[in-house]
Amino acid sequence: MGWLERIKRTIEKTKEGWRHWRTFREIDEGHRYQSRYHFHQRRRRKGLVSVYRRPFSLVCGPLLIIAGFVFIPTPGPSYTIIAIGLWLLAGEFLLLARLFDRTGVRLGRLGRWIKGVWRGTPSAVKILVVLALAATLAYGAYKLFAG
Repeated sequence: MGWLERIKRTIEKTKEGWRHWRTFREIDEGHRYQSRYHFHQRRRRKGLVSVYRRPFSLVCGPLLIIAGFVFIPTPGPSYTIIAIGLWLLAGEFLLLARLFDRTGVRLGRLGRWIKGVWRGTPSAVKILVVLALAATLAYGAYKLFAG
């Protein structure tokens, strides 16, 4: 296969990935991950998914979860690493897909509440909150790099 064919194949795979992402975003909150799970299972039965995907998910998912827990005491994205590990497993287990859906609904509700509170807050309070966050970040960076 020539390099031009590889480029065309990569472009087509990228377009397919974007189509899957748009479809995922259009599904109602509370059913997104379950739909993703069922879609993944259908694609596997039809032979459209690589035979290495399931073993990859079943090995890398738990490894990422363990690594995330190991790195919790350190500064960094440990919770994000745990979420990615769970996300890999959610494509293989319906129970985790349901858990992600419930969590997504609750986080969406929390986000809407915070947004409502923020919009109703006076500008002076918003400025103080932003300054306090900036000072906290600056202090954290100072302690991290300057000791």
